[in-house]
Amino acid sequence: MEEFLLKLSARTPAPGGGAAGAYSVAVGASLCQMVLRFAPGPPGEVSLALLVNLTDRAARLAKEDEASYEAVLSAFRSSKGMDPKDAAEVKKRAFIDASEIPSLSVSVALEVCEIVMSQVNRVSPHLIGDLIAAGLIAVAGGLVGAELVLANLGDIESELVYRAQSNLEELLRVQSALLRVLGDKRSIAPLWDI
Repeated sequence: MEEFLLKLSARTPAPGGGAAGAYSVAVGASLCQMVLRFAPGPPGEVSLALLVNLTDRAARLAKEDEASYEAVLSAFRSSKGMDPKDAAEVKKRAFIDASEIPSLSVSVALEVCEIVMSQVNRVSPHLIGDLIAAGLIAVAGGLVGAELVLANLGDIESELVYRAQSNLEELLRVQSALLRVLGDKRSIAPLWDI
């Protein structure tokens, strides 16, 4: 994490928001793993195995995002001196390719959130804060991914754009549901009284 944060804070264009968003999804998936390992009863091995996979996928996507943005920078460099129409097409293609990574991060975030929501009534009051935090962290990373796709591609006719718009709405619904659950659970006694 320290190495990633140093690279993220450097005066370089990559890693940037896409890598940070994917990394957030990985953090949310990892935190959810911890919660499930402490939850009472069977640990839900299918969910744990899936969460391990989702954590790995999101971490890989953070690294891949950095490389994909390097391709965007390369497209800008290589398009200098080209016919403006050809240059625009080269840059557009690079942005479309680079937008695949944040789009995949959004999908992983939604899978993490699905697991989080499925565990809300299973975990003890001691764990609900961490469970909701895991979901909100994953949502944050997913929102970043969806917004980056929309920022990169604007209003072009693209499956990535349609998916990002739909996923953005879904992530906001999940965020709202997680905050409602947290609000409902606040009525329980403080942890030191349990």
